[in-house]
Amino acid sequence: MATHTFADKARRLERVRQALKRRFGEQAKPTVTHPTEYAIRIILCEEATPEQAEKALERLRKGFVDWNDLRVSRLREIRDVLGPDFPRASYKARVIPRLLDQVFKDHNSMVWDFLETMGKVEARAYFEKLEDVRPFVAATMARDCAEAHTFPVDNDISRTLGRVGVVQPGKETEAALQAFLERAVKSTRALEVHQLLKRLAQEFCGAEDRLCIRCVLRNMCPSVDLTRRPSKTAKAGKGKGVKVQGSGRTKEKSGRRGAARKAAARPPAKKAAKRRKA
Repeated sequence: MATHTFADKARRLERVRQALKRRFGEQAKPTVTHPTEYAIRIILCEEATPEQAEKALERLRKGFVDWNDLRVSRLREIRDVLGPDFPRASYKARVIPRLLDQVFKDHNSMVWDFLETMGKVEARAYFEKLEDVRPFVAATMARDCAEAHTFPVDNDISRTLGRVGVVQPGKETEAALQAFLERAVKSTRALEVHQLLKRLAQEFCGAEDRLCIRCVLRNMCPSVDLTRRPSKTAKAGKGKGVKVQGSGRTKEKSGRRGAARKAAARPPAKKAAKRRKA
């Protein structure tokens, strides 16, 4: 059952942080060299793994001349480049050019060097006022580009905190959860906690695919389900053999062993029989 008081929630969150840090180790601080591209990456990362987002970003780089070309492109063109299987492709194909266009009209630039002169509060307020830009995008940009103390909240963060019992599942709005986290987590640890929770969501606590049996939080999570098994079958070894669920061997190896046993049970070869007759 989820805790209710602020102090209880904060203590449970700290226990979660410690357990995840032991599992995942130190987290690298992101380096923002191109704010425009970074904002695109943030949008792509929602409900997608870092690998999926990076591949999608690379497809956008190859599919358009530059980010200004992406800004003026049609939704269908962007969606086709992202691919039909990319998470929330239509939504992101609409939001990305919308974001780029609003900033371009405000500052007549695709470089976004205006962020260098903005303070922490001003940078966050600027992105929050943009239409169609989710609060977690504004919070992430303010945190990583202006060093503001923010805690971006998306579906991954909401889902994992609800499942591990820090908050009541489905009872907290993203705004309320963000306000709680910015108060409960020290500014020096906010980035770390955020990254650890994202790793938890991506590797063990997916929206559909949950790997509770492998999760480091399985002994303290009220939502744990140890009856679940990985839904993804292991890749065939170098293109040969198919992994057998629940077994440490492949069908190919099993077949070889069976063939060896049959060979051992065969009668002596014909040559040996001829020698006996002679």
